[in-house]
Amino acid sequence: MELRYWALTDAPHLLSVYRTSSGLERQMPALTNEQDTRNLIETSYLPADNRAIFCLCDEGRPAGLVGLNYTARTDAGAWDRAWVYYWIADPYRGQGYTKAALTAVCNWALDETSSAPTSPVLDTGLLASLPSPRLRRLELGYRTNNPASGAVATAAGFQIEGIEREKFLYAGQTYDAVLAARLRKDGRAPASLRHQEAVSRSGFHHVELWTESLATTLPSWAWLTQQLGWTPYQKWPGGISWQAPDGSYLVLEESPDTTGPHNRTQAGLNHLAFTVPSAALLDTLRSEATNHGWSELFADQYPHAGGPDHCALYLENNQGFEVELVAPNPRT
Repeated sequence: MELRYWALTDAPHLLSVYRTSSGLERQMPALTNEQDTRNLIETSYLPADNRAIFCLCDEGRPAGLVGLNYTARTDAGAWDRAWVYYWIADPYRGQGYTKAALTAVCNWALDETSSAPTSPVLDTGLLASLPSPRLRRLELGYRTNNPASGAVATAAGFQIEGIEREKFLYAGQTYDAVLAARLRKDGRAPASLRHQEAVSRSGFHHVELWTESLATTLPSWAWLTQQLGWTPYQKWPGGISWQAPDGSYLVLEESPDTTGPHNRTQAGLNHLAFTVPSAALLDTLRSEATNHGWSELFADQYPHAGGPDHCALYLENNQGFEVELVAPNPRT
C-alpha cells in the first residue's frame, strides 16, 4: 500500500469504490457517473494551497483517503490548523491501513518524525519528499456510533474534546458527534513514553486480570478495548495488554499461578468501570456486545440500573468478568 497524490485518472476506480463500499455517501457528494467523480477529484482532491489530500492506493488503485483541509492562518500568514478526514474501502477495513496512513499524514502535517516502521507496511515516500506545513492543531470528528473511526483517531494521537449533540440527521435519525484534536505540542509519544508520563502522576498505573483461559476470554476483551479507543500495548506468551490514551493499561494474563476460576462475588475485584463518551455509543455497544462474548446484566433496567441519574451498561463475559460502561446521562 502507498500514499500518493490523487489524479484525474483515478476517477473510474474511485467511482467503483463509491458504489461498492458502505458509508461513503456520507464522505463525499453523490457520484452518479465518471464525470461527477472527475469533478470531485479536480475540485476537492488535487493538490492546492488550502489542502493536502492523499490517496491510499493498492497496486495503483485507490483504496482510501486521508485529507487535510486547512482552515485558519497564523498572524504571519502561515497555515495554523486543519480539519482532518479519512475513509477506506470495505475490503481493506479492519487491517490497520487507515491507522497507519492517518498517523503518517498527521506526523507530517505537524512536522513530527517517527523512526518506527508502520504496521502494516505503508509506503510514505511522498510525505518524506514534501515540506511540512508545520501546523499547530489538527481537528476531526466522528459519529459516536462509529467506534471504529474513534479507534483510528485515538491511535493517531487525537484526544476527545467534546460531544456535539444531534450533530447529524440521517433518514430521520439523529446522531451525536465526537470532536477530537491533536496539537503539535502534544507530541506523538510512543506507548513506552506515554507509560512513563503516566507513572509521574496520580492515578492507576495498570490493572491486571488473570484468566483460566486466555484463548477463551481474549475475544471479548479485544473487542471491548478497541471500541473504547484503547490500543494494543504489550503481548507475550500467555498475556496481552491494552493502553488507554492517558498511558495507564489493562493486562489480561493466563498465569501458571492461577488457582481457580474468577468469581466476582467473592472478596476482591467485582467489576471494572469504563467511561464512554456518549449515550448513543452506549446504545451501539449494547446492540453489538452479545456478538463478542458479552451478555447483558440488568437489561430490564437499562440504562439506569445504577439509578435515575446514572447512565450505564453492565456486561459479563464468558469467564465471569463484569464491566460497567458509563456514559453522560442524557436526562441531565
